Amino acid sequence: MDRTDSSNQRPLGKFTYLLGSLLALLIVAAFIGSDPVSVTIFCLLVAVVLLTAVVSACRRHRTLGLGLVLAIPVVVLNVAGYVTGNVMVFVIHNMTITVFFAFVSYHLLCAVLDDRQVTLDTIVGAVCLYLLAGLLWTYLYSTIILLSPSAFQLATAVDPPRASPFGNAGFQQLVYLSFVTMTTLGYGDITPVSAPAQTASYFQAVFGQLFLVVFVARLVALHIAVAKRRQGNT
Repeated sequence: MDRTDSSNQRPLGKFTYLLGSLLALLIVAAFIGSDPVSVTIFCLLVAVVLLTAVVSACRRHRTLGLGLVLAIPVVVLNVAGYVTGNVMVFVIHNMTITVFFAFVSYHLLCAVLDDRQVTLDTIVGAVCLYLLAGLLWTYLYSTIILLSPSAFQLATAVDPPRASPFGNAGFQQLVYLSFVTMTTLGYGDITPVSAPAQTASYFQAVFGQLFLVVFVARLVALHIAVAKRRQGNT
């Protein structure tokens, strides 16, 4: 039994590469600009996140193919948006990647909940799910701003979040808004003004609280159940 447990708890699990790509995307977003090199690097990072997300979460053959079908248009639209500068291309891209993240998050959730015991890989999967949710709302906020540039109001005299997901005043600002909302920090420097922006914000806040309460409780209960079974076997 000890050999089996040690083999299941591998240093690099099925979610490790996804976590690495997500962290790389979020960290690089803080330093990117709008120049062609930055745009190219960021597009490549987004493509890596999409690929690792599909491979990590969609383990079944049919869902893997469907995940790739959803990922390819996202990559194409991502590049086309910055080549053409067309706002509607950005809107379609954001809607497509939002659907993709929702699809991947569902299968990632199923994969994590299917684990019979809490391992390091299970915890990594839960962290990936949380980060994916933050990115999902990031692109949702981007879509809202594209359709209504005055949807958010800033307390300080700086440029509002831009529709473009590149640059410190663009994608990084929306990532900041997303995770600050999801953790309910409430700094007050970015305020949703329009009804769609307010609705998306409070839904994300509710999701963030439910995720921590329900999901962490599930992991703790599973860990206790496994510990009791082991004590019963001994």
